[in-house]
Amino acid sequence: MASKEIAKQAKDFLYELNTARHEYSFSSGDQWTLSQSTAKEKTALEAAFYPVFFTTSNPAELADLTQLIQEKTGSVSATEQSTENSKDRIYLVAHCETKLK
Repeated sequence: MASKEIAKQAKDFLYELNTARHEYSFSSGDQWTLSQSTAKEKTALEAAFYPVFFTTSNPAELADLTQLIQEKTGSVSATEQSTENSKDRIYLVAHCETKLK
């Protein structure tokens, strides 16, 4: 049951990201970067980049959600995350490195 919920959450998040690509006029070279983040890290990304999209997840399911999104699209890269404070990492944040505020 949990895997179906993760799959639906991934599908919804991908829909949001694909819609944003058109809304914010992404070029073919622009791509989303995914980060598994704490609230503080999410706030820092929101201060530096625009647009920033996020979804929340149980820390135990966040890696599965990230992997599923990466499998469904080849244009999304993921930043390396430390396992330190992994229980505080509840956000999957997507931003584009070329879209600075």
